Amino acid sequence: MKFRIFLAISLVVLGVLLARVFIWPLMGSAPKYSEISRESLIETANGWILQFDITNHASEDARYNIYINVDGKPYQESCQIVSGGLFTYIHQIPASDLTNGEMQVKISKDGEGAPFEQGTYYLR
Repeated sequence: MKFRIFLAISLVVLGVLLARVFIWPLMGSAPKYSEISRESLIETANGWILQFDITNHASEDARYNIYINVDGKPYQESCQIVSGGLFTYIHQIPASDLTNGEMQVKISKDGEGAPFEQGTYYLR
């Protein structure tokens, strides 16, 4: 009788351990960060094209703000990205808008103070 109780308890413990090892990682939460990928700056006959993807890895929808400053001329846009979603941003910069060719880009998530991505480009 003691052997059967010990065997039953051992099987239950083994089942819990197997569930912990194989199933629990699949139920883990998604990463809570935002990501910029496939960033490209393309020179055309008429100017430049800035393109990048914003991926929302958070478990909730989020609003993103995109700030671009080209030689002192500001551009601002925002977008809403669903949880796990991706947004492709494309911005065309006409050659006639360039004087020094300095472009600053900042991308922030609503509710966060500092941008999670920023950079300066020199267009010549």
